[in-house]
Amino acid sequence: MEPILNKQPKFIGIAGATGYTGEELLRILKRHPYLSVEFVTSENEAGTALHDYYPDLQGYAGYRFIALEETVNFKVDLVFLCLPHGQSAQWARPFIQQNAKIVDLGADYRFDTPEEYKKWYDLDHPEPDLLSESVYGLPEWNREVIKTARIVGNPGCYPTSVLLGLLPLLKEKLITGNSVVVDSKSGVSGAGKSPSKTTHYVQVNENLTAYKAGRAHRHVGEMEQEIAKYSDFSLKVVFIPHLVPLTRGLYSTVTFQIHKDVTAQQMRDVLHQAYDAEPFVHVMDTILPGIKMATSSNHCFLAADVVEETRTGIVFSAIDNLGKGAAWQAVQNMNLMLGFPEETGLNA
Repeated sequence: MEPILNKQPKFIGIAGATGYTGEELLRILKRHPYLSVEFVTSENEAGTALHDYYPDLQGYAGYRFIALEETVNFKVDLVFLCLPHGQSAQWARPFIQQNAKIVDLGADYRFDTPEEYKKWYDLDHPEPDLLSESVYGLPEWNREVIKTARIVGNPGCYPTSVLLGLLPLLKEKLITGNSVVVDSKSGVSGAGKSPSKTTHYVQVNENLTAYKAGRAHRHVGEMEQEIAKYSDFSLKVVFIPHLVPLTRGLYSTVTFQIHKDVTAQQMRDVLHQAYDAEPFVHVMDTILPGIKMATSSNHCFLAADVVEETRTGIVFSAIDNLGKGAAWQAVQNMNLMLGFPEETGLNA
């Protein structure tokens, strides 16, 4: 087999590169040895030099933002779509028609059916027929189908943190009951760059607030869809997300009922079995995860415990919302789709 170092580089585009995930992608891709970034788009900043918008980003001299309409002039192997929901779906088709693969960092290709998409996003899916060939981009669970996919829906940050901890326990049938309670806390970058009164510095600093609690957050549907694939009974998610005064980072504590003979060690053993061979997911036995462990990385740190008196299982999960929760996981998916070693560009 020909060594990958002798292969021609792959050509990449980023649609919507002025948000936090677009900026993070630019940083990662610049150190990736097998890639050439061909275009970066922004409707508001078209014509602006990349270095003027991101003066601290090195290696992009001569790049300018272009409008999406101009991307038809570029031949690329894969495009990252960092666009609002509804827009990603519309732009996937012209790129697919040019034989480019897609990693969508929005929500348009995370759902299996247009009905579920409309239920949670209150929008008719613009390209429902493309959903049948999209793959949910959680590599530790969908690696083989991601390798051959043309479209990958990169998971949301909250679902990534929750599903990595829950799915092994569901698969081994350790969980019972009819609900799981998810308490998550995210840094402010998870809300995106567009300012609002709830994400303003004065509001967030030295503060902690819950929002869209219960079943109001759109990520509930995404979690339940993937949970259902590994559970033979209905399990509803009660979700309480919080905004905390951090730039980046995400922490989820998930509680659920367990069968009477399940022990904490058994839960840890199941997590170890699922992830000890994985490069980016780490199971902790004696201490609990912390957000700083995962900062600016593609890593997830997990721990598990049991409250004997109430037969309650607990999973703790720490990731970087811009890392394993967004851009870094998107690059992991890209590596799989383009045939690169999975850890390429992600060992930071």
